[in-house]
Formats: sequence, C-alpha cells, structure tokens
Amino acid sequence: MNRRVLISVLVAVLVLAGAGGAALYLLRGSDQSGAQETAASAFGRAWTGGNLATLAFAPGAEDPAGSIQKITAGLTAEKTDKPSDVSPGTVTESDSGETASVPLTVTWSLAKDQEWSYESTLTLVKQNDAWLPEYSPELVHPELTGTLATATLDASTLPGRRGQIVGANDKVLVEDREVVTVGIQKSRADDVKKTVNQVANIVEVDGAALLKRVEAAGGDVFVEVITLRRAAYDKVEPKLKPIPGTVFQTKDLSLPPTSDFARPLFGTVGTATADIVEESGGRVQAGDETGLSGLQRTYDEQLSGTPGVVVTAAVPDQEDSEKELFRAEPSNGENLQITLDEDVQKAADKALGSAKKLAGMVAIDTKTGNILAIANGGPNGNSYNRALLGQYAPGSTFKVASTFGLLEFGGMTANKTVACPATLAVGGKTFKNAEDEVLGRTSFANDFAHSCNTAFVGSAKLISQEELAEAAKSLGYGQPNSTGVTAYLGQVPTEGDTVEHAASMIGQSKVLASPLNVASASAAVAEGTWHAPKLVLNGKPSSDEKSEEPTTEDGEVASSAEPTDEEAAEETLAEVEPVKLNADAAKTLRSLMRGVVTNGTATALKGVPGGPVSGKTGTAEYGSDTPPRTHAWFTGFQGDIAFAVVVEDGGFGAQTAVPLVKKFLADLA
Repeated sequence: MNRRVLISVLVAVLVLAGAGGAALYLLRGSDQSGAQETAASAFGRAWTGGNLATLAFAPGAEDPAGSIQKITAGLTAEKTDKPSDVSPGTVTESDSGETASVPLTVTWSLAKDQEWSYESTLTLVKQNDAWLPEYSPELVHPELTGTLATATLDASTLPGRRGQIVGANDKVLVEDREVVTVGIQKSRADDVKKTVNQVANIVEVDGAALLKRVEAAGGDVFVEVITLRRAAYDKVEPKLKPIPGTVFQTKDLSLPPTSDFARPLFGTVGTATADIVEESGGRVQAGDETGLSGLQRTYDEQLSGTPGVVVTAAVPDQEDSEKELFRAEPSNGENLQITLDEDVQKAADKALGSAKKLAGMVAIDTKTGNILAIANGGPNGNSYNRALLGQYAPGSTFKVASTFGLLEFGGMTANKTVACPATLAVGGKTFKNAEDEVLGRTSFANDFAHSCNTAFVGSAKLISQEELAEAAKSLGYGQPNSTGVTAYLGQVPTEGDTVEHAASMIGQSKVLASPLNVASASAAVAEGTWHAPKLVLNGKPSSDEKSEEPTTEDGEVASSAEPTDEEAAEETLAEVEPVKLNADAAKTLRSLMRGVVTNGTATALKGVPGGPVSGKTGTAEYGSDTPPRTHAWFTGFQGDIAFAVVVEDGGFGAQTAVPLVKKFLADLA
C-alpha cells in the first residue's frame, strides 16, 4: 500500500552534474520526502521557464525536453512553448520507495487571453540517491496515451460572428457576404505561364507580377489571385473553371452592399498584417481576420468581439485522430451604429462615380448633423477619403461664412449696394473676378449670386479677421471633431494682415476646409442652428487604433495632424453643443443662397426634382502655377439634406461640381 508523504520542510542540495549543468536532487536520510517535492518544483520551474533542456531526466527516453516541446509547439506563438504555471500537489511515494508520483496542475495562457488548466501526473524515479522526472507523453497531458501517444497539441482561434455596421433606420450596411478567392496551384497546371496569363486577363490583374508569385511558390501552394464577391465571381466562373491549375476558396467577409459603397470609410477586413499584430499588444495574432482599414480597423475590437479557442490532440498525418481537449466559446462582436443613409450614400457614390477627376462629397441631415453620405470618386478615387480628410482652400464656398460675418457684424444687408469692379488692389495685391466679370455697382444679393470676388474684398473692412473667424466657427469651422473618425473640420486664422484678411473673405490665404465642414456650414444655414456632424453613434475605438492623417490639397500631412492613440481616437467622439445662429442673418443667407440657383452661377440646378435648391459655387486657387490651378466646389441644401462636393483641379465650380450635384439630387429624388 502507498504511503502519503506530507511535506512541511523542504531541504535539498543542488549538484551540477556533467557539462550541461543538469540539476540532480540528492537524498539525505529523512530529507528524502523534501527532495521529492523539490524535484517536482524544479521540474515545474524548468517547464514554465522554458529550460527543460537543463534538467536531468530519468533514463529511457531520448531527448525528453525536445519531445515535450514537439508536442506543445502548436499551443502558443512563442519560439519555446511553455505553460504559464505548473503547480505540484502532494507527493505519493510507491511501496518500493523507488518511484513517487506528483499531481500537477498545468496552466497555459493561450492566445486571446484564454487560460487552459488541467491535471497531469509527474512520475519521479530514484537514481543514485537523486529523484529524476520520468518522461512520457502523459506527463504533458493525460489524454496522450494509447492511440494518441504520438499526438501533438494545437490551439486554434474560434472567431465569433463579426458585428455588423448598421446605418440610418437600422438598415444593415456591412454584414457577412459570400466571396470567392481565385487562386492558382502550380502542381495542377499543365502550362503555368499559360494558366497565369489566362487568369490575369480574365480578372484583370498584373500578369507579370502574378507569374513571379506563382513561380516562387511551392507546387501545392494556393497562390491567391483575387477575391471576388459571389455575383462578380459568377460572371467569370465559366471562363475560369476550365483553366488547369485554378483553385477556388469560398468564405464570408464583412462587406457593404457594393464594392464602391463608402469604400474608404468602411475599410476592409482581412488577414492581419505584421504591423497590426505588432501594434495590437497581443490582441491580434498572426493569421487572424481583423479590420485592416477604415471603420473596420478603428472599431475592430468592438466589431470582432472576443475570440474563443479550441485545443486538440492529433497524430500527425493520421486522419480521424483528432480529439478535442479544451474549448472556450467566442463572444460575438457588437454592432457599430452609424448615421449613413443607404439611399443617400448610393446616390452620392453614383454621382461621383461619373467624376473625371478626383472628387469628394459629404451629405448631412440639417436637423441633426448626422452624416448621411461620404463619397469619393474619380480615377482611383476610393484610395483616399478626401471627403473627410482632405484640406483645401474653400474658395467662394467660404463666402457663406464671410457673408454670415458681414450680416452679423458688418451691417451688411441683401439690398445694400456694393461695387464689383474687374480688379481691386489691396496692400499691393490685386484681386480679380472669375473670367474678368464686372457687375459694377449692384446689390449685395446680386453680388453673392454671381460670386463677385472684388465686392467681398472691398467689404473686408466692415469686419475684422477675428470677427470673420468667429462667424465661421458658428458654422462649424475649427470646431472639435465629433464624428467618431479622423476628420478635418477646417481652419480660419483669427489674425492676419490686410492682404490676408482680404483673401480670407473669399476663402483663400490660410483658410482651409474639407467637404465635411463645408457641408456642415450649409446645414447650419438651412436649419438656423449648427449641429456638430456625427457619424459613429456607439463607438468604442480599439486601443491599438492608428488613424489616417488629414492632408493638405498638395498631399502634405497637415501640421495639425498627428497619429492617434486611444485617447486621440476617443477625442473624435467629442460632445459638442449646438450653436444657435443669429436668426435674421441666417434667414437672409438662406435667401442669398437660393438666389445663386434662381439667377446666379448655379442655375443648372433650378429644375432638379426634390424641391428648391439653395447653394454656393466655388472656385479655389492653390499652388504657385501661373495661372493658378483651381479646385471646383459646390455646397448647398435641398429640404433637410445639406451637401458639399469638391473636384480637384476641376476648374470652375459651376462647370464641374454643379453637374455632379445635379446627378446626386436627381438620383435621390
């Protein structure tokens, strides 16, 4: 019968034996029980410390430390797999006194902060007055016996269902949709070069680059060519399937309704990059599906939920040998509620899809500030979210703000007579009108409708630069960001010399804006109250989120833009109080903006469906070329929807931006 040995005092003498410095635990009479416990503790420390190779094992097994490592190599991403804790229990010595058994509680810290604990048994063998651990697969885990004696362990992530991105009226905008990944397996192709060329031509990818990747891959490696939505794949399947060497994989990806739907905003989901893994602090592991860009990355932690994990034992290369040892179920991701309206977004995407040059557009609910659409267009236009991040001189669209300042602080009225000469010199700089227009002495209302620069420059003396900045801020310029994503809300200097002040009146000099804040200004005029633009309603930014940086119209990173950490990401959800506008000034400004459409620079919008349109065209000079290059703008409102569009290098707003707005409103009606 076994006798139980309770350990109260642990005394051992450590002897370094051999060149490897292996640890032996010697017996000294009545200290034998202490030596057994010490040997068990030493084994636990060596295993958790990744130092099993320094430990002497009982004879009979070849490379016990290496065998243990081979079994557990699939449990963690570490170079040397080791449990986080090994706790020995009470020693039981055999009747012969030659062996002893020690129960072990083994705990592994797996990926995604999951812990796996189980009971194992360590057998100690007495060798030359020392107690040595005996290796067997069951030491690693008790199930590794019989048919699983040669099995290895593997831990796999169990992803939860990714949260959906839900828009206005609880319409699901982004959800799991079926995609097909087209690939090439070299070993299945009769003529690799021919296969690559055929596939590349059908799916329109770079054939030379694809050939290099296929030739560099192993014969049985699946080389990804392109991932297509099911509808797009179905169109090319009859051409692709007969080609020798083509292989297809089907899965679900979190996607919006169409490939162009607010594409830069939503971003993509895919296999985590090395940078994302590194920046995540362990939250994201290599091979994980994660948000790669846009909202999918900013709110990945919220959308992805908490992954689970499953640990299995299986004999390598032996089918049907797998046995599940542990499972922690995942928790599904939380939906992200945003303000985009599917119909408004589709109309904006469709309109900007016809843009011949890079363009950005934002639409806003005038009553709430909720962003209804964020669209980007033009050649490769979806590569950058200029609608939110771009910084441009707003040109004459800023006359909405400067007019508000003149009405509130400068005593201006719609009927007041102003001078509109062809040119006007201020402080040594000559300002001129588009296409050398001359209105002569005319009403301010007519001046606004036809966007006479010289009249605004001449009126600059009626308000200070500080008052201009204050008026612009009332319309949202320079206000804190409450959208929930990185966005640029414009800037208007509070100081400036005479020339800078004059140029600021017409949206030049150091005045900068994005389509977002230009649309927000129009929304404020329409409603009589500025509401902070909102996009994300229930967001919890990921702690490892790195956002895009706003850039200027020349592509430079803006001086005010810095990479965001968790604190900065939270600041994009700032609570900003509404600003009630001067009611009389707002009413007059609405009338002036309506005049732009009825008898000014945007008469092309006079007959669009959906109701009366009010707005302001803009042509913004930038750069140092002679003559200056210009961006085209239009901003305005129809009913409860305000909007702004910019076309880079688009020339005159009336010629380039207005037609896009016309398409947008016609499709929306």
